[in-house]
Amino acid sequence: MKRTIAILGAVVAILFSGAFADEPKADLSTAVQLRAAGLNQAKKEGKQVFLIFGSQGCGWCKVFDKYHADPDVARVLGQYFVFAKVSIDENAGGEEMYNEYGKPRGVPAFSILDADRKVLADSGDAGKNIGFPYEPHEIEHYFTALKTACPSMSERDVELLKEKLNEVRPKKN
Repeated sequence: MKRTIAILGAVVAILFSGAFADEPKADLSTAVQLRAAGLNQAKKEGKQVFLIFGSQGCGWCKVFDKYHADPDVARVLGQYFVFAKVSIDENAGGEEMYNEYGKPRGVPAFSILDADRKVLADSGDAGKNIGFPYEPHEIEHYFTALKTACPSMSERDVELLKEKLNEVRPKKN
């Protein structure tokens, strides 16, 4: 009898631990807090907000993160943007904010905002989201979005960013 109760207790514990696996993590900032912090910093620094939506298991999100973490990319983009990264599955309100900026479109997705929350450019809506810019038309869309949001970005900076994008993107077989 004790063994049955112990097994039943273990089963219940496993079920409850998995029942909330998709819930946002309570110890992380909320999506609203992340965007607000980005907007405040952008306003102080005269920059735009690069609001990126991703999720924990997204492989292309990791490639996009790797690209943005490159020191040269971070230096160039940091002149124009404050980054606010929202996980749709880990930050409370992340999925709701993701939907605020478009229809379900996959991740990564991004919206570039001015310091007053106006959308200047994005990665595309619904079936047109470029995600990580991989194909030639996606790369063109990405750089058009950057230049639309920051017309003062130099061609030299754009060329450096293109080189770095080419270095980090997976090669076709």
